[in-house]
Amino acid sequence: MVTMRWRADLAQLAAIREFVAESSRSLDADELAIRDLQLAVDELCSNSIRHGYGGQEGQIEVSVERIGHAIQVVVRDWGMAFDPEQVPVPDLQVPLEERSLGGLGLFLVKQVMDDVRFEFDDGNGNSVTMVRRLDREG
Repeated sequence: MVTMRWRADLAQLAAIREFVAESSRSLDADELAIRDLQLAVDELCSNSIRHGYGGQEGQIEVSVERIGHAIQVVVRDWGMAFDPEQVPVPDLQVPLEERSLGGLGLFLVKQVMDDVRFEFDDGNGNSVTMVRRLDREG
């Protein structure tokens, strides 16, 4: 497992995406899997910075490892507790200009990953564990 930490700052997103790409590539992930992993991690880190820390200082930790025929990524922060059940599933049938804000990023994360699990612990903060199988098509 490879783990890195960054300052919770939107300016760090490019470095985080590059870390995910390089780590996943070294674990024999294909380019489609890498793009999916980058999309999901970017969305989760953006949400953590904007909502979890709300402009306050903090850190984000990302771990990448291969487990069998999959890449597992864990994104952790120590911001405000996050309950994904409170985020409504977006209605994609409603015209864009009529949709309520929020929820689309989390929806996309769940679409590109094979498994997404959220946890919160007062001592360990928020962690999101995501798994992307390498043997799937598309």
